[in-house]
Amino acid sequence: MSGRLEPISADASSGRAFARRAIEVRASGGKEGPAWAEEFGRRLASGEVDGRLYFVDGRAAGLASWTTGGPLGALVQLVYASREGSEPGAYGAILAAVEAEVGPVAFVSGPFAGLSATEEEAVMRPRGFRRFGRSEMVLGTHEIPAEPTLDPGETLRAADRSDLDVLVELHRAAYHDRFDRYLFLERRDETEDARVAVSEIIEGRWGPFEPRGSFVLERSGRPEGAVLSVRTPAGTLVADVAVAPELQGRGAGRRLLARAVRSLRAGGERKVYLNVTEGNERALRLYARLGFVRSLGPTRDWYNAGLIPVPPGPDA
Repeated sequence: MSGRLEPISADASSGRAFARRAIEVRASGGKEGPAWAEEFGRRLASGEVDGRLYFVDGRAAGLASWTTGGPLGALVQLVYASREGSEPGAYGAILAAVEAEVGPVAFVSGPFAGLSATEEEAVMRPRGFRRFGRSEMVLGTHEIPAEPTLDPGETLRAADRSDLDVLVELHRAAYHDRFDRYLFLERRDETEDARVAVSEIIEGRWGPFEPRGSFVLERSGRPEGAVLSVRTPAGTLVADVAVAPELQGRGAGRRLLARAVRSLRAGGERKVYLNVTEGNERALRLYARLGFVRSLGPTRDWYNAGLIPVPPGPDA
């Protein structure tokens, strides 16, 4: 199947309809799916977000929307092939057209409407993409972890904006050569990238910084881990858990999270949640032991293994 990309304005009604159908598949019946689909379709049709229709023989047969500017390449947020062109080859043709226009594609959001998981694999694996997923986990309503028992010489103290340099170094070390670093990559340089990530949290990009859920773990005055939280309309999001590599797997993350959760619960917070990459088994086990359960996901997305050298987990 060969065709060309054209502006959404060439057939705005098809653009809105295609976006709505693609998002409905991704939303998996979530209550916010229809409203999100309508809003995204409107913004796409008005040119507020990047996207193109894919035309074959003068007829709109698919759609793609993307963001560019990241160090690795583009993120394809939405890809859709109409029912008439929903054979697996149609998706490959649309993605090839996107790559020809914007260059390398680092991530593609799934699933693809009209395709089974096996058919989707047949499209993406020959193109060098591998599957990954993300899940939201929420703490059980009545779960309150026990007060953490600190190791000799350890202290837990509140984190604040004055800790920026400390938090940046902890984040850099903790996420070195981890899949999540590439998933949220903003800068090639590790320290610069960590500074962007931490600054966005404490300066409120994802919601107001929440001191009640943010702590630094120190041993004999040396910072060895941190947890950072933000307020969102849904509750408190644990946005970052960073533990020095030499302490990972030795309970430091559990102690940080337990203190943060207890502090948030004492302040009256009912919903505490976080996001995790499937395949990060150590993190998944930790969160489950503290009482977190999956509330959304896992998603069914793709990463370019030629651009991202670290898989999300040992089985990816």
